Amino acid sequence: MRSLIYQFYNEGFATTFLLKPINYLSNNIKNKKLINYSTFIIKFLYTILMIFVLALVIYFKYFYKK
Repeated sequence: MRSLIYQFYNEGFATTFLLKPINYLSNNIKNKKLINYSTFIIKFLYTILMIFVLALVIYFKYFYKK
């Protein structure tokens, strides 16, 4: 299970939408509390985005009729 969570947050779209913003913030902001809050918010938004994309893929694959 741990490897699946690691894969979800460190591969694919995560390199663009998750890792780059977190690395940018950690390099430019020195406040650890602010980095922790912003990391949580970015991970939360990324997870919501991926659930939305998954719902769209399922909708267009199984329910969308031309």
